Amino acid sequence: MRTLLNGALFLAVCAAACALLGWLAPIPEVPGIYPKWNHFREHRDQLDVLFLGSSRFYHQIIPPQFDAAVEAAGGKVRSFNFGYDGMWPPESFYLLRQLLALRPARLKWVVVDLMDINTQLDGRNNSTLRMAYWHDWQHTRMAFREIMEVRHQWSDRLELLAQHGRLWFSQAINLGRGAELLDRRLAPKPPRKRAYTWEATAGYEAGPDHGMTGKIREGYLSTVERLGRQLPPAPVRPVFRDALRDLIADVRRAGAEPIFVIAPTINGRENFTEIPDGAAVFALNNPAEYPELFNPDHHYDAWHLNEKGAVDFTAILAKKFIGQTKP
Repeated sequence: MRTLLNGALFLAVCAAACALLGWLAPIPEVPGIYPKWNHFREHRDQLDVLFLGSSRFYHQIIPPQFDAAVEAAGGKVRSFNFGYDGMWPPESFYLLRQLLALRPARLKWVVVDLMDINTQLDGRNNSTLRMAYWHDWQHTRMAFREIMEVRHQWSDRLELLAQHGRLWFSQAINLGRGAELLDRRLAPKPPRKRAYTWEATAGYEAGPDHGMTGKIREGYLSTVERLGRQLPPAPVRPVFRDALRDLIADVRRAGAEPIFVIAPTINGRENFTEIPDGAAVFALNNPAEYPELFNPDHHYDAWHLNEKGAVDFTAILAKKFIGQTKP
């Protein structure tokens, strides 16, 4: 009995120490992500609109242009683009909750890149900090449910469940966070000499300025033509619907309203419908309705707009936003 009690006490102290570490150092210095989180933290009470999503936001939404368009329509907002390359749910949902936890005083609208849950882990980087940091229990459970719903081979399921479970465990015990915290406190980094390129444009960073050429252009135009003729609806699946419903509730509890955006895409399976709880959806993925967003001269690849395309996308997004919110 004494041995059991000692073991239980040891585990309790370890759990308390892990929780304390997580509270003292809530966001690790994830390359690319941490600088934007820190910028948002410092300016959070000045922002009305937050854009959060993947590279389809990072390289395609220009906040100064968006704010100017809203002002020209008689409103006034200040926005920030928290897009980053490869940021899908569950990671994007975890990060949004971390930003809401900072209690931004003026935040009224959260514009979210509507992308399905992605549980695939790249074998080359599945142990990196970028892959690990979002694995709290809520978002690891989301990944587990997604794996069980969409994976048909048990070997694939077990491998992914084990990988995500390992990442969750490393985060649960805050592996390496003590050293990181001591490093921050005892050896603070000197101020940066150079600003990030996105700081001058409130989080936006332009992609390459060229258009598509050759066979890539031909294949893209063929796909766009097919989608323009028929773009079937893609009702959200149960796991994704539950994740959206929880996220919508969390955004509204923070005093903001969510708006989901389907960016220009040639993936017909992203034409999502039946978004829960009455959340607004700006579907900008129909080539027949928005041909300018599918102009191959304004795309640097099949999935991303170049700077000229980003200007068009931001203008359309601002017009939709003004009509929806009347800021």
